[in-house]
Amino acid sequence: MAAVRGLAAIVMLATAGGATAQDMPGSAGAQAPPALPSRTIESPKDAKPMATAPLLTVDQDLLFAESDWGKRAQRVLDETGGRIAAENERLAAQLSAEEATLTEQRGTLDPAEFRRLAEAFDTRATEVRRERAQVVQGLNAWAEADRAAFYRAALPLMGEMMQERGAVVVLDRRTIFVSLDAIDLTQAMVLRLNAELGDGAGRVPLPDPGSGD
Repeated sequence: MAAVRGLAAIVMLATAGGATAQDMPGSAGAQAPPALPSRTIESPKDAKPMATAPLLTVDQDLLFAESDWGKRAQRVLDETGGRIAAENERLAAQLSAEEATLTEQRGTLDPAEFRRLAEAFDTRATEVRRERAQVVQGLNAWAEADRAAFYRAALPLMGEMMQERGAVVVLDRRTIFVSLDAIDLTQAMVLRLNAELGDGAGRVPLPDPGSGD
């Protein structure tokens, strides 16, 4: 009857956007490479605004997190993940109680009957665990698809801003050792994306948190 303990192990995976593919049972969970050191140098207060620059930078994570789209996605993860976690906890408690009752009956049941009941319980508990793991995976998959949709929608607008500023390339700020904040496009890009894209609600349908589909 180890399936009950297995279900308890996935209870906390769906909280506040904390569920990730690496956390799921059976995943290898590859270790992320160490982050490169980077620094953005603040321009002097009296520096003139840079109208054009051949190179621009953007922080991809910050761009998503501070946009209306990213904030809406995080709210969905918080709310849906909380409901999934609560349901997982309810099912884990229910199965634990059934397991305890079955264990108490062991001394009064015929061994063959107890074995039959125990095997049926294990089968059901394993299926519940599988279904709940699929629900968590479904939320993870939605989050990844929604984020990818954001970047696909953002690229044309980023290209427009790049041309407006006379740049030939936009680089991820996190991969650059040192850069001036004057060439960073992140905050201006957030304003443009909010105005043009809104919060992106409905672009990627949210899976049913009550099923593994």
